[in-house]
Amino acid sequence: MIKAVLFDLDGVILDSNPVIEAFWGGWAEKEGVEFNERVIKETIHGRTTWETIHTLFHQSDATRKQEIYDDGVAYDLVMKPELVPGVENFMAALTDRRIPFMLVTSSPTKRAWHFLKQHRLDRFISDSITAEDVQRGKPAPEPYLKGAGKLGIDPANCLVFEDSDSGITSAITAGMQVIAVNNPEFRPDRVHWNIRNFEDLVLLDETLNYLGGLPGAKPALRLA
Repeated sequence: MIKAVLFDLDGVILDSNPVIEAFWGGWAEKEGVEFNERVIKETIHGRTTWETIHTLFHQSDATRKQEIYDDGVAYDLVMKPELVPGVENFMAALTDRRIPFMLVTSSPTKRAWHFLKQHRLDRFISDSITAEDVQRGKPAPEPYLKGAGKLGIDPANCLVFEDSDSGITSAITAGMQVIAVNNPEFRPDRVHWNIRNFEDLVLLDETLNYLGGLPGAKPALRLA
């Protein structure tokens, strides 16, 4: 039974992955670093900014790494990503049902709340776990375990929306139910559903239902 919901930020709430990939791809070209789908999956999505910098640009010196970080901060201030379709209405429905939910992201606190306020989602979300709150980020389970702890909900009763391989792994390792968002390549046996966006879902009084369900698809999720 689902008693709480935890959301990732980029790729789940924000349709920001294309512009994020463009930023890192630009720096990879400047630094002569390999940049492809494998690199994107392994070093960017679901990782903190500094993790990406230290992994992707490990040959760059400290001054150059700081320059890349500072450029990323400036880039975020002008970036205006759209919301993933249906997410705002879904949060409103959770609020009406009095189902608690929060943000769990690898982003720094300032960045995360900048975007939540930009889209006025801070009227729904009041708490978060961000990069500064954990010692070991995704794919380790610590971020989601800390989120469940803040909400006072057993991890087994938490539902997570994630898009990245590292984020999905983090939530699964934490013992939570996971709905993958726009990640059709992730093993379907390890997630409850894989949705395109929140318009694929309908929240009823006692269940969460997947409108794109195929024969043999996993059943609706029961809500507390």
